[in-house]
Amino acid sequence: MVISLKLKMLKLFLCFIIALTAVEASGDFLVLHSPNSILFNGNEEVEQSLLKEVLAAALGFTVKLRGIWNGMYITDPFSLPEAVVAVAIEGVDSLDIPKGKRFPLNVNEVEETTWQALRERLEVRDNDNTLVRISLGDGLDALGQSALGELKPTPIDETSLRALSLSKEEDKKFLEEVQLLHAIAKKAPSAIKPDSKSDIYWLVVSGLKPVFDLYGSNSTTSKEALSLLNNGLNVISDAFTQAYDGQVLIVAFTNDASKVHHTRSVTLERQKRDASDAQDDQRGEKKNVQGEGDVTVVIIEPENITNELLSEIINSTENIESPYDSGFSDHDQNLTNTEHIINSNTQSIGQIQIYSIGKKYSENYPVIFNIFLWFGIVFVFSLLAICITISEMDPGRDSIIYRMTSNRMKKDN
Repeated sequence: MVISLKLKMLKLFLCFIIALTAVEASGDFLVLHSPNSILFNGNEEVEQSLLKEVLAAALGFTVKLRGIWNGMYITDPFSLPEAVVAVAIEGVDSLDIPKGKRFPLNVNEVEETTWQALRERLEVRDNDNTLVRISLGDGLDALGQSALGELKPTPIDETSLRALSLSKEEDKKFLEEVQLLHAIAKKAPSAIKPDSKSDIYWLVVSGLKPVFDLYGSNSTTSKEALSLLNNGLNVISDAFTQAYDGQVLIVAFTNDASKVHHTRSVTLERQKRDASDAQDDQRGEKKNVQGEGDVTVVIIEPENITNELLSEIINSTENIESPYDSGFSDHDQNLTNTEHIINSNTQSIGQIQIYSIGKKYSENYPVIFNIFLWFGIVFVFSLLAICITISEMDPGRDSIIYRMTSNRMKKDN
């Protein structure tokens, strides 16, 4: 029995290692410029779902910490950057760009999800922030009058190209995106007026992946495309640094949406399998239940719950039968009900119970906490002052202590 249990645990461990290896989606996170108040150090991997926390913390916002990353240190909280400029390069794993501080990136969500979470974080605090997302793949006609004003990219000089060609659609679209980067950099110093509000500029480059797919990542054409993109990132960095007088954080990261979907699917299957095995083991220790049907419990953090993820969960459990229809006795049903109590922080979707592992507090909690805290401090110090004053009081004939304790009080009056 013991040997069988050890073999089962070993099998689960090997499956877990294989799943982790299968879903690893590597990328690059580059810090192109940061003010002196923020220090990036080390080479620790960061998850993309944690980037919104990193960027929000850099702007001085309170973060909802769901992970620990030791790559960023705030050295001066009174001189934080006024803006964040992020450039997302879609469809590629890594960038051969020499400038900036590089960190390995675990791509576990699409860039638009990161952008939406960061944008909502700033909008909750203030609605006057400048929040701009520009997808360069839409082209100049789709962008029109952008938040930075009218963009006027310069025509592409085909004589300066060595391997790229304007006659090919993939090359032309990528070159147009690079020209838009230069146009944004040219417009930024005159269009941006720094103030006390935190700003975010989110630029999405999607034309590099088709070039890589067409020529290969190690081809001469792809290397020229990377060189042009590197030049565009340098121009963007210099322009926004000048516009904000150095008080800006400029980063770039890669994002491959196809690997994100694969990661989510394999991770979901592993979560359901592990949850089912753990539940079967727990029931086996308590009692032997006759019948079919089981409820899969998947523990997912609230920030990671998306409509696509919920749809996959529901579709994968359409044929699961309820345990209450399997002929359980009243005693067994009571035990099952006890195991599947749903508290106020639980959402039920079909046969899936998604537990929120974070404790929920009322909106009045910080107010009441501060009232009790400061009242307690004032009360303690007031009581201490009264005790010290009474202890140092002179017990003379004019003292109330003498009059209340003297046996000759009536005669003196």
